[in-house]
Amino acid sequence: METSQEIQVQVRFVTKQTEYAVTDTPMIVPAKLKRYGLSEIINHLLGFEKPLPFDFMIDNLFLRTSLLEYLENSGLSTENIITIEYVESMLPPTPLSSFQHDDWISSVKIFNQRYFLTGSYDNHVRIWNTSGECLQTFIGHNAPIKSVSWISVKEFTFLSASQDRTIRAWRSSLEHNKYISLYECIGHKGSIESIAVSPSCSEFASGSWDSSIMLWTMEIPENSDDDEHIKIQTSSKRRKVIKKEKILTKYPIATMNGHIGAISSVVFDDKDNNKLYSGGWGDSILIWDVESRTNVDVKNCDKVVYGISYSGKSGLIASGHSDRIIRLWDPRAEDVAVVKLTLSSHKNWVTSVSWSTKNSFMLVSGSYDGTVKIWDIRSRTPLYTLSKQNGDKGKENENDTPKKIFCVDWDQDIILSGGEDNQLHIYGSKKIGFTKSEEEGKL
Repeated sequence: METSQEIQVQVRFVTKQTEYAVTDTPMIVPAKLKRYGLSEIINHLLGFEKPLPFDFMIDNLFLRTSLLEYLENSGLSTENIITIEYVESMLPPTPLSSFQHDDWISSVKIFNQRYFLTGSYDNHVRIWNTSGECLQTFIGHNAPIKSVSWISVKEFTFLSASQDRTIRAWRSSLEHNKYISLYECIGHKGSIESIAVSPSCSEFASGSWDSSIMLWTMEIPENSDDDEHIKIQTSSKRRKVIKKEKILTKYPIATMNGHIGAISSVVFDDKDNNKLYSGGWGDSILIWDVESRTNVDVKNCDKVVYGISYSGKSGLIASGHSDRIIRLWDPRAEDVAVVKLTLSSHKNWVTSVSWSTKNSFMLVSGSYDGTVKIWDIRSRTPLYTLSKQNGDKGKENENDTPKKIFCVDWDQDIILSGGEDNQLHIYGSKKIGFTKSEEEGKL
């Protein structure tokens, strides 16, 4: 009787990465092979002296078992020729460190893998470096911060938006441990949930609970009596006055209306100052022509949109929703209801999504289920699920309530996440090579 050790199967290897293409002629391989063994075959066919790790997909699902187990679980026959798509692998992101905050973290942004910007429910904005040092804490808002965005690290300038209905522009002098608030933006009538800077850094946009999107220039307003007001800064507990300050006031250059309900997320096309995307509680994603201030397209989502991200590499919009699903949209498609792809694995609301800046297929998501997931959109299943963040150094208890994830960001080889556990979590997404023992222990 033939054992599982002796069973063989015919496979055809295909890939969209032309630099790693091998012959697509069917070949016979042992059915016991897992990812590591298949990767050895591809490296042998390519003649690589230094092996590269690869991932393998059958019918758009990543192979996480032996070929035989996969075929049996899928009800497929070993007598058929199995087409296997392979891609260069990204191995599990490595936890690098975590930085403690005094309250929930609502927004995170990376710049050049060197500096991390965080907004917190303690009303403060902070800049961190890769060594875990809090380089500066910015005090000025009177309510929780909901969104932060870099303008320039060369000048250390950035924006913060708050539930206090204002946006602030900041400039920091780290060498002298000083900072100034360049101006305060006034106009929204509800909490400002999201801000986005245009690719040229000449303008920025804001989305609010008041259902409006406002456009602002980046210029510092003239110093005049009409443009100044007295701002009272208070502690996070709002019990004592810290100081009074004179602040230059900026007003929007345009207001764009079209959403029904609160706006949760706005993002510019990263290659076009004239294109803006927005999502919100009206179960839709709107596409805007910034120059004409008009809504040019609508994508009907059927569910509340909590976060969106646009990738210039893939040309796709990713959106996270209240039904626990991530949807991918092609903004160029004419049909308003056609979703290019849906990704499902989260157990609660998907609150934040961010495309990789290096790879057009890679995406990270954060959810109220307490997990951060890494996706390769060439498959319908997540590539990796990072541990639930319960603030207990990785230990988990079945009785623990997952700490909600509010925000994620992915820049080059760094992934950030933050949320209800008051910690900024930093992961490294780059690792060269892997061993068979690693495969057995992690896959």
